[in-house]
Amino acid sequence: MSVDAALQSALKPLGLPVFPNKYTGKLTSYIVTNWTMLGEAHGGDFAGAARYLVQVHYYLPDKQNPNPMLEDICLALAVADFSSPDITPIGERDRRTGENYGQHWVIECEYADGGVDYGNG
Repeated sequence: MSVDAALQSALKPLGLPVFPNKYTGKLTSYIVTNWTMLGEAHGGDFAGAARYLVQVHYYLPDKQNPNPMLEDICLALAVADFSSPDITPIGERDRRTGENYGQHWVIECEYADGGVDYGNG
């Protein structure tokens, strides 16, 4: 299964919209995923496996409690064979005023795949 499919499969049941790479709409609570692929198990000229460094970005309104969904995201990733996640609070601020207008949490983990398909995640 591709890393994108694994992320969708793990996170969609949580009830929030999940977008790969970016989202530019008007929703206030949503998830954006991105990843970096590192070739592993080299033999010859190509990697025989892939290790993905995964980021799951959880956005929500400023006053909303993030903890229940953060726990659900981490559990969903762990059950789907992603590594144990790390969580970093980022925050969202208006670039002109500096005013905080939302929360942004980054959940980082890894995913391994034995079949490398370059460019198709």
